[in-house]
Amino acid sequence: LGDAAPGPDVGAPAAGSGEEVSRLLAMAEVPEEELNPFQVLGVEATASDAELKKAYRRLAVLVHPDKNEHPRAEAAFKVLRAAWDIVSSPERRKEYEIKRMAESELTRSMSEFLSRLQDDLKEAMNTMMCSKCQGKHKRFEMDRDPLSARYCAECGALHPAEEGDFWAESSLLGLKITYFAMMDGKIYDITEWAGCQRVGISPDTHRVPYHISFGSRSAGPGGRQRSASKGSPTSAADLQDFF
Repeated sequence: LGDAAPGPDVGAPAAGSGEEVSRLLAMAEVPEEELNPFQVLGVEATASDAELKKAYRRLAVLVHPDKNEHPRAEAAFKVLRAAWDIVSSPERRKEYEIKRMAESELTRSMSEFLSRLQDDLKEAMNTMMCSKCQGKHKRFEMDRDPLSARYCAECGALHPAEEGDFWAESSLLGLKITYFAMMDGKIYDITEWAGCQRVGISPDTHRVPYHISFGSRSAGPGGRQRSASKGSPTSAADLQDFF
């Protein structure tokens, strides 16, 4: 494409010239290497050479400082000219399109990576390592207030739970046992993990059967633990292996 200069002086600025100057000035601070020439010209990226030339000539008539009295018309025209210099040269246009495709691919790849990372983090937050099967088990966050998280059959009431508490509750007339634990300030159903560990503790008890230890933290105070049944972890320390 050859150079395209503004047409002859048409007198007073055409309608819309002020809006176009303002639109182009909004992109005046964008570095030339980051400038989107198609956005500047107001055309699609698939525009033909003829469409590009037509768009440039129309805008040049509107914003050229010789035809527009806007105090910053010259700055607006520089933006237009920079965009035209990119698309009027076949080599520069091809270079720009290759760069745009590379940036688009990078954005897509980054989006996919972040999506996978989010899924991995979500899985990590909602699974527990198992020392029995060397696999992972799902845990399910419960909508329970820690201040009234544990059901006690002896009192017929709900008791508060503390960080690391591990207990069981019954339902369906005692036919179903569900295991719970308080971790990171939230109550989780960890029945899947407990089943693989073959944990057997009495449900609906007044006292917390186990208190899981995290890192250097010791097990809960006396009275918050009881002896484990055969086949279940022998101490609270054994219960921290899955974290």
